[in-house]
Amino acid sequence: MANITLYHFEGCPACARAKEWISQLKTEKPELAKVNVEMVDVHKTPNFRAPEPFYYVPTFFVNGKKAVEGEVTKDGIERILRQGV
Repeated sequence: MANITLYHFEGCPACARAKEWISQLKTEKPELAKVNVEMVDVHKTPNFRAPEPFYYVPTFFVNGKKAVEGEVTKDGIERILRQGV
C-alpha cells in the first residue's frame, strides 16, 4: 500500500477540483474507498517542507516521490489512488 499525500491550499480552484474528484472516486469505486490520502495545506502547515521541490498545486506525492504537479485530471487521480489499494 502506497503513502499518498496531496499538497494543496485553500482557495485554489484546481485543488478544490482534485479534492472533489478524490471524494467522487471513493464513492464511485468501492475498492478506492479505504485509500488514505494525507491532505497538507501548504499555507497552514507551520515550517512546511515537501520531500522534494514543487511549484504548483495540487501536487501529489506517492511514497515520498512527486507523482503529479499542477492541474490533474480525474483519471490521473484514479491512477494515483489505485497505487494505494
